[in-house]
Amino acid sequence: MKKKEIRSFILKLKRDPDSHKYNYGHILVIAGSKAMPGAGVLCCLGALRSGAGLVTCAVKDDVLNQVCSISKPEIMFFVYETVTEIFDFINCRKISSIIVGPGLKTDFSVLHDFIKKIIYSVNIPVILDAAGIACFNNISNEFKNATAKLIVTPHLGEFSKLLDIDIAEIKNNRERIVADFAKENSLICVLKGNNTVVSSGKKTYINNTGTPAMATAGSGDVLSGIISSFVNVMDDMFEAAKFAVFVHGLSGEFVEKCRGTSGVIASDIAENVCCTIKHLGA
Repeated sequence: MKKKEIRSFILKLKRDPDSHKYNYGHILVIAGSKAMPGAGVLCCLGALRSGAGLVTCAVKDDVLNQVCSISKPEIMFFVYETVTEIFDFINCRKISSIIVGPGLKTDFSVLHDFIKKIIYSVNIPVILDAAGIACFNNISNEFKNATAKLIVTPHLGEFSKLLDIDIAEIKNNRERIVADFAKENSLICVLKGNNTVVSSGKKTYINNTGTPAMATAGSGDVLSGIISSFVNVMDDMFEAAKFAVFVHGLSGEFVEKCRGTSGVIASDIAENVCCTIKHLGA
């Protein structure tokens, strides 16, 4: 990443003295389950530590107590049962970006219909991760008609299942396959891993920050949170995803220096994002 690019990015994060929380976005995180209640919390934490003004975690009633018990007091909660309730909340609370998928455990056909209704109805950024991607396996062409501004964040295994392509083939042609997928579906694709690939189909970025210490549960959830925050203050979705990946990796590097390669956990990365941004000049 060139110094000029970083300076331009940091200027976008500068805050006006007369601004208020709604200037920095209200993010809705639809994530978490009984088995993985922390997934949504990590998304929220990544968003808050990277500058989001407000973050609400949407959960089912049966996991609310679990999630609340491990959350930060700044995270708000919304209990829902139907997609109609989600739409009502999006409209009345002026949601500016959405994360869907981390830690969700339900029948994939039900989840597919639920998410499809969202991405075919809203026109704001929607970040799909984990189960939010998996429920479109072999039917990713349905992304083409989405009205939402989609960002999908698969790791190599998820991308292989999504496209029904062997992992070895993807490894040998990562940039081309990611760029083709992004172009064909008019979205931003973030293929996570060593040297994460970010592509809009027209532009592609290969990230050079990060460390094997980040190979830990929840690290991707934190990244989704950072992306959801940056898309609220940057006009270019590709640039927002690119810098989110860069900052996420750099945060992991900084944490590794004090925690060691084997001792880093996802919440460490999330908590250090703000320090990383400050180090870059904000």
